[in-house]
Amino acid sequence: MFRRLCLGLFEGLLIGAASGLACSRGLGWATLGALFAVAFGAAAGFVVGLVAGRPIWARDAKTEALLKAGAGALLGAGLAFATQRWLAWPLDLSGFGLGAGPAGELPMVALPAVATVLALFFELDDTSAPRAVSQHQKIRVPGNTALGSAQESDLDLAAELRELDALDEANDVPAAPTRKVGKR
Repeated sequence: MFRRLCLGLFEGLLIGAASGLACSRGLGWATLGALFAVAFGAAAGFVVGLVAGRPIWARDAKTEALLKAGAGALLGAGLAFATQRWLAWPLDLSGFGLGAGPAGELPMVALPAVATVLALFFELDDTSAPRAVSQHQKIRVPGNTALGSAQESDLDLAAELRELDALDEANDVPAAPTRKVGKR
């Protein structure tokens, strides 16, 4: 949990700072208007959705990452609008060449805040932690990838029974003849 928290903070701050620097230094905008704040918030949310949680390059995570990216773009736009509107305390970053004004209008404050909130949400929401699987817990059946969990557990049980039968046959000792006891 702590590792995910730290990773979310790192990813959010990195992506947010990169997008904030692209606005303030690359485009030369000291403050963002409402429309551009929403657009850059959506872009930062899209990138965070691709990277945070299960990233797009992870195995079998392409669809999940694209869905998170779409949701991240919508949430990023909404959060950027909210920071633009309600984060109004005055801040002077002109000493660093990053502008002065209300904190919600400064790209180096608003975009890292939006990206960090989204990255923390996606990282802490991710439940794809690898778990240890023993050799007998899971059996892959070639050609049948759409098995339900009940079928998989039946296959696991059947495989264990076949293995036990094979061991019994290998160690089979002829049994003593049994006598029938009847009434006298």
